[in-house]
Amino acid sequence: MSYPAQPIQQQPLTPARRAPGPVRGAAVLLILMAVGGLVYGAIGLALMPGIVERFQSAAEAGGVPVDDVNGGTTLLRGVPIAAAFVSVVATVLLVVLAIGIARGTAAVRVATWVVCAIGLVSGAVAALFGFVQRVGSFDNDAVLVAIDGAHPSWWPWTSAALSVLQALGYVVVALLLALPASNAYFKRTPSFPPSPTGTPQTAPPPPTVDPTDWQRPDPPATTPAAM
Repeated sequence: MSYPAQPIQQQPLTPARRAPGPVRGAAVLLILMAVGGLVYGAIGLALMPGIVERFQSAAEAGGVPVDDVNGGTTLLRGVPIAAAFVSVVATVLLVVLAIGIARGTAAVRVATWVVCAIGLVSGAVAALFGFVQRVGSFDNDAVLVAIDGAHPSWWPWTSAALSVLQALGYVVVALLLALPASNAYFKRTPSFPPSPTGTPQTAPPPPTVDPTDWQRPDPPATTPAAM
């Protein structure tokens, strides 16, 4: 005698919880930093033609050798292009990280901390260079003096301030992802919904099977009585 197997009813998982405020804030801040990096790169490209033209004019008027003028021109063109390329790559990276931490992926949070450390160092170096350029440390080199004079007076200060804000942004993101609410969100595990009594529901155990069922003959088939 055999018994039909009863299917095990799987309970649906609880819906994904909404990210807490610190995690959402970190994701939004990463996206804002990505947009800011794009704007910074675009401004550098827009200013490049005028900077190169003013540098060449000042260098030629100051009697700078042609080779030095060509080298300075290559530098003034290469730096904005490289900065714009890095801005595009950083934008894609920051957006991917923002999506990952919003979804609660623990590995992405660790990757975000690594990126924040790298961004903090690079932002500090860029800010230091901007401040040094602005205070005029290039008085003894005609090429550097021409390069410094070719930039708009507001650009070095703006560049340094943006670098400081970028570094601070990375610090804030790292701290937000280290708060207790963020830790609880990234350590969450799926569970079954609670039962009406308040205890978690589990799948019902499978029906017990008699091991001697295979030895029992099946009941004879019955035929309807003739009318």
